[in-house]
Amino acid sequence: MARLTHRLAKLALAAGLVAFAAGVWAAHRAPATGYELSVYAATPDATWVGVGAALVVGGAVALTAPRDGRLHDAGLLAVGAAGLTVFALPVLRGYAYYGSGDSLTHLGWASELADGSLAVTELLYPGVHTTGVFVAEAAGVGLPRAIMYVVLVAVPLVYLLFVPLTVQVLGGGRRALAAGVLAAALFVPVNNVSVHPVAHPTSQAILLSAFVFYLLLSYVSGPSATSTTAGPAPSGSRSRFEGVSGLGVLLAAAAVAIVLVHPQQAVNLALVFVAVAAFRAVLRRWTDGPAAHHRGIYAQTGVLVVALAAWAPRFERVGGATEATFGSLLSSGATAGEVVSQRSTSLTEVGGSIGELFVKLFLPATVLSLLAAGLVAFVAYRRLRDDDDTLAGYVVAGMVPLAGAFLVMFAADIGDQYFRYLGFLMVPVTVLGAVAAARLADGLDAQSGRRIGTVVAVVLLVGLLPVGVLAVHPSPYMYQANSQVAETEFSGYSNTFDAREANVPFAGVRGGPRRFVDYHYGTEYTDEQLEFPGDRTGIPEGVFAAGNYTSAYEADRYLAVTRGAYLREVVMWRSFRYPASGFAALDATPGVNRVRANGGFTLYRVDAE
Repeated sequence: MARLTHRLAKLALAAGLVAFAAGVWAAHRAPATGYELSVYAATPDATWVGVGAALVVGGAVALTAPRDGRLHDAGLLAVGAAGLTVFALPVLRGYAYYGSGDSLTHLGWASELADGSLAVTELLYPGVHTTGVFVAEAAGVGLPRAIMYVVLVAVPLVYLLFVPLTVQVLGGGRRALAAGVLAAALFVPVNNVSVHPVAHPTSQAILLSAFVFYLLLSYVSGPSATSTTAGPAPSGSRSRFEGVSGLGVLLAAAAVAIVLVHPQQAVNLALVFVAVAAFRAVLRRWTDGPAAHHRGIYAQTGVLVVALAAWAPRFERVGGATEATFGSLLSSGATAGEVVSQRSTSLTEVGGSIGELFVKLFLPATVLSLLAAGLVAFVAYRRLRDDDDTLAGYVVAGMVPLAGAFLVMFAADIGDQYFRYLGFLMVPVTVLGAVAAARLADGLDAQSGRRIGTVVAVVLLVGLLPVGVLAVHPSPYMYQANSQVAETEFSGYSNTFDAREANVPFAGVRGGPRRFVDYHYGTEYTDEQLEFPGDRTGIPEGVFAAGNYTSAYEADRYLAVTRGAYLREVVMWRSFRYPASGFAALDATPGVNRVRANGGFTLYRVDAE
């Protein structure tokens, strides 16, 4: 019977991998031809069949197959490849660029680094940008495509690899890698509020922190220098100690690298390092448990703090952000509750609700948080009895200052910055949640004498995958538009800027062409030297609805309208602010002249009365 089950699992997994390969090929063979409101809806059905088969069959096989068998490893590979494919859909679909907001501004900085007009030391977070420039030169591709490679392939690949490895370090048992890969494939740190799947250095730093967490726990869990030297040294101890020293250097180097990716997240890591170091010191002082044999991270913590102190304060932006945070705590600005209330009203107008959106965006995160909380309670009950419990205690200790920072940001009136801290917190929460799921499955199996725990793990982790997959990229499913930048938008704005009259201001739907100005001219040059009238100006909603463009402006004005803007406003948001009649009036109003059009971008010139 067991042999038959093994054969059926092999056949199912083989079929799933074949379907997955066919699905990836189908996505590659169906490139985007223009702006797509949803990357999910525009991707061929065959791709989703293949991705779904790889996730479900691979997850089930990885959780049920023997840990030391090839079938288990093939299941892990299927889940990891499918998760990476979902994240990399914009690359597979041939998008000209992915990231229509801040990402274009970062692309502008990268272009200035590439042409030498901006020095690396003049940019607060040059990590992603310089890597993109290197990839562009090494691979012979355009900078937008290179940035997409860096963001959509390298970063999630690191995250998918090191979350399960960290779960294994924490003692997740024989299901550690399987539970870790499935939990990682949910990508719960990406909340599409302040953490995004596009070129956004703080988002990349959050995902890359999984690598630092792995190094941190691997290094700490090794024997301390005192425990290594106590008694006669075993054969080969010198080479082992040198390897351990190398791991410590790598930990320090990886932490410093995060400073260059985004200093804000490096500060979070510094808080984690300090908390772990302090917690270990307390345990060594008051107990004689596993912490007595763990390594300290005082040197690595010092290196990280010194790197932050040497790099970040040089930039005015850091000081301004700090002042704004503490100033807002003393002011009477809008509270987070008031912001939620305002957005709830807007969601209701377009047919949604806060409760529905919470389930779509945060259900997997909530489940993993509950699992992590259960593990924390269990570890506290056991009073850090063994090495695995102590390592989990280090993770919890590191989360305490992060939770405090989250509460400070939540109380401050500085937008949705607190969602960045929530995203960072979700990295250790994902690890702890996966450990809890793996231990729970093993415990239930052992107590029942049956595979009840295995069934629970499969239903729980595999069942969450569809919810997690649908929340990776912004789409109408979550009342957000696709972040795609179509080639027609690049060419339309580029040609417009080259031929524009310098003194004629611009306007656009919800805002001017600021991001494309950054990309076209260079972000630093735009901020410091360029005078571009109307780069942030949006058409007033009342003017757009009435179509009285010529009487609304006292001087001539360029009006840039894209196909994406029409789909967002009319199709997705149901003409909530900018109705279809306003778009139609652009071609029917005397004095509004079409200057340029390419199918996805239209430029009008409004003659003021």
